[in-house]
Amino acid sequence: MAQRAPQFITGDFTPHWCFLPDDEYSRALDALVKACSDVLITTDGGSRVLLGKRNTEPQPDWWYFGGRVKPGLTPEQGAANNVKRELGLDRPVSSFQVIANYSFVWKWRAQAPADHGTADISTIHNLELESEAEVADFKPDPKEYDDFKWFSADEILEGEFHPALKAAIRDMRAGKAQAALEAAVRAERPAEEIAALAKDFVAAAHRPTRTPVKVTFEGGKYTSAEIPFPS
Repeated sequence: MAQRAPQFITGDFTPHWCFLPDDEYSRALDALVKACSDVLITTDGGSRVLLGKRNTEPQPDWWYFGGRVKPGLTPEQGAANNVKRELGLDRPVSSFQVIANYSFVWKWRAQAPADHGTADISTIHNLELESEAEVADFKPDPKEYDDFKWFSADEILEGEFHPALKAAIRDMRAGKAQAALEAAVRAERPAEEIAALAKDFVAAAHRPTRTPVKVTFEGGKYTSAEIPFPS
């Protein structure tokens, strides 16, 4: 469904961005939850999706483009910065539409000690491109990615991909269905048309799980199941 990630600025905040040495960053990962802005890049109205094949923890497989957000930036600003850094795409902040907010907990991380894992709160965005040709010259950083590829959205929903990618596609579709319904209501379209769009929205609406989802990835296959809240 349509989402927003409003930012409330209390007082005159001044960011103090800095680079943390590896040992300090590792300690920060043990103590803090990172804020991330990740992006589901699409074409053809969301029917085609661009994913990157990561080669580093915490998710060495197909995944969104994105990463951490600097303090003071809105999630959409963070998404724009991450897409420019990773793909060289310079897009206005208004191009990034919030899909959902997800919580991630990972067993592994790239920084030592790797088995301490890491945790993120990620705002997932949708960036719709006019065509796949806009990233034809993209050369992924070999330190992070082995490959990138366009998939059909249905291929991701039906294939061996992380459940969070599937959830993002369902949430994106629900948001588009809601937007179409709201536009019809504002335009005072016929009741029959509005009713049909309402049915489309209900059919597309993705109900998020109320408890954590345990994900495993072994032998190239994902399995997932809801688990009780930790006691």
